[in-house]
Amino acid sequence: MSNYFSYFPTTLHDLRRTGHKTEVTNILRRFKVRSALKDRTDVFYEYSIQNGDRPDVISEKFYGNPNYAWVVLHFNDIVDPQFDWPLFGADFDRFIIGKYGSMYAAQSTVKNYYKIIRESTVKNDGTRIPKFELNVDQTTYNTLSPTVRRSETQYEYEVERNEELKQIRLIEPRYLSQIIDEVETILQEE
Repeated sequence: MSNYFSYFPTTLHDLRRTGHKTEVTNILRRFKVRSALKDRTDVFYEYSIQNGDRPDVISEKFYGNPNYAWVVLHFNDIVDPQFDWPLFGADFDRFIIGKYGSMYAAQSTVKNYYKIIRESTVKNDGTRIPKFELNVDQTTYNTLSPTVRRSETQYEYEVERNEELKQIRLIEPRYLSQIIDEVETILQEE
């Protein structure tokens, strides 16, 4: 991501309060990829992050340049790659143990209780209708029939969240220059 901040404007600032101003990059400027672009399915690829993938590795694979890692992050609303990037293997296990004290504690403690409103189904035309559940409290959960309720452990919750983090969108390379031009325009505006 070495060139990411090259798009940001600079400003003069008296860092030491001596009257001598130094040119610094204004990292407080922000931009957001237009949601209209993000909603168009013809401008991006669905990608499942694999073990060993980092934003710069993915950028190199898809755009031929690791310096567009910031595009991968911004297009997926990833603000903090340390917490918004999926974990694999021993890293995931260390995260679980660090957060819950032990693997056993995470796997044996219920985090959420659900009432199943509708199971996942597929219509005759192939349209998939997803499962629909309501989060309920433990008292309500205990009154429900076992066929219409489900509990989720802390471990299951973290696994599901981690799996969701693996699914990202990558803007097609032909739109990359348009994104870069838009970012430069937004960040340079006063």
